[in-house]
Amino acid sequence: MRIKENIKIKQIGNESILVSNDEGNMNYTRVISLNQSAKFLITESFDQDFTIEDWAERLTEKYGINKAQAIADSQALVEKLVQSGVLYE
Repeated sequence: MRIKENIKIKQIGNESILVSNDEGNMNYTRVISLNQSAKFLITESFDQDFTIEDWAERLTEKYGINKAQAIADSQALVEKLVQSGVLYE
């Protein structure tokens, strides 16, 4: 998988959001709010291929959660991003 090139993370106050940057204009109609772990995974994955297992490994290393929970969390985030059109599969 890969995050599409036109996707950016913007900080608005204390909230991180994912937006589409189309030809110099930000599209705020399809905003996705990110928690800290989602922001971490996405930021680490710009411009590179990754798998759910890659993300799960990063979560276990950074947050110390067990592998099963990390895989479930990674899968849930991937599903949300695919639905939103943020990822290439």
